[in-house]
Amino acid sequence: MRERFQGAIVGLAVGDALGFPVEFIGAEEIRRRHGPQGITDFVAPRSHPRGSYTDDTQMSLAVAAALIRHGNDQPEQVLGGIAGELLAWAQSPENDRAPGSTTMSACRRLQAGRSWRESGVEESKGCGSTIRTAPIGLCCGADRARLLAIAGQSSLITHGHPCAVAGAVANALAVALALADTPPEGFLPQLVEATQSISPEFVAKLGQVPEALSMAPEGAFDVLGDAWVAEEAMACALYCFIRSPGDYRSTVLTAANASGDSDSIACIAGGISGAYNGLAAIPEAWRTGVENAKLLVETGTGLWEACGRPA
Repeated sequence: MRERFQGAIVGLAVGDALGFPVEFIGAEEIRRRHGPQGITDFVAPRSHPRGSYTDDTQMSLAVAAALIRHGNDQPEQVLGGIAGELLAWAQSPENDRAPGSTTMSACRRLQAGRSWRESGVEESKGCGSTIRTAPIGLCCGADRARLLAIAGQSSLITHGHPCAVAGAVANALAVALALADTPPEGFLPQLVEATQSISPEFVAKLGQVPEALSMAPEGAFDVLGDAWVAEEAMACALYCFIRSPGDYRSTVLTAANASGDSDSIACIAGGISGAYNGLAAIPEAWRTGVENAKLLVETGTGLWEACGRPA
């Protein structure tokens, strides 16, 4: 189980790093630049070294740091800790990966003294709060009610729209389902059940995933969307995972070669696949070549020690 925790953290970061250089680029342009198979390995993104990840992983690590300290505390303390870690990240010089405007606006409100309950942008359903909740799924997987409460409320720190709240819940729950060896066909029904009272709009998008699974990736992403918003990001990531549940490499490369927010799709899908398959399923060159490789493994271990190790 410790290796599954490590796999989730390394897995989301590797997926993120694969998608980073091709974020904002359409699938046809990705193939033009990187060959008929698209991107198949780490490529240096803009002004950062090869294997660098984005703000998606940075925020996931911030959430993980809060959980390692507060994972067994009352939800209010956990959420306050997450808000504090996100604010510290936002003010850090490491925050140089084009962070989302909603997240930065919310962090400025936190800095000005707003409570985490009031700092989020109510109308935003961007995927910024969805991509960072994998650590909550790791830490709270044994307690479904606690997972749903902490994951959903964690979205409110930055994103208040019901779709964003549902996305944060869905990513955390998907990681918990992966840890529990849930059959791939069992993911969607449980995610729908957990989010239908939060956002019918989110559930409607998840309802398109079965149709998409009968299609090749380009057609599937045409149906599911470009993933800039929470419901599309989660649906695209689930498509990538469910079509190749036992194959981490295939899952993240399908995601990274999507049009639109490819790094976020690959980050979400990579975290689920890493939790499902474990650290060893991630190609060695990727798990050692990704930015801060040692820190990622240590973070997975820290989460397991704080939340997942049997008493």
